[in-house]
Amino acid sequence: MRTSARRTTASLAAVLIAASAMTLPGSPAVAGEPFQSPDQGLVFYSSYPTEVAGRLATPDGICHQVPADAAWMLTWSGGFRSVPGYQSTDCSGPATELNNFHSWTEGRYLTYRAS
Repeated sequence: MRTSARRTTASLAAVLIAASAMTLPGSPAVAGEPFQSPDQGLVFYSSYPTEVAGRLATPDGICHQVPADAAWMLTWSGGFRSVPGYQSTDCSGPATELNNFHSWTEGRYLTYRAS
């Protein structure tokens, strides 16, 4: 049931993003890889909804820096079970689970660990 809910959430998010991509004008000043549907792995997006800020192909359990301009993320594939986000620079202290369709203000999470 949980996997079904994640797939449904991911599908809904993809449809919403694809729809917004069709209605938002392109901007040559925006740097970064464009949105892909479907994508692969764990993908961080900037506050501009169709720009990829970073990605991780498979979970590795290592503490990673959240891309500075990331404002939300989506797990497309790769077997990610848990992606806690931390407000510290070393994945310590309280964590918030980010492994669902989740958004935040830029800079709120500094690091994450994917398993």
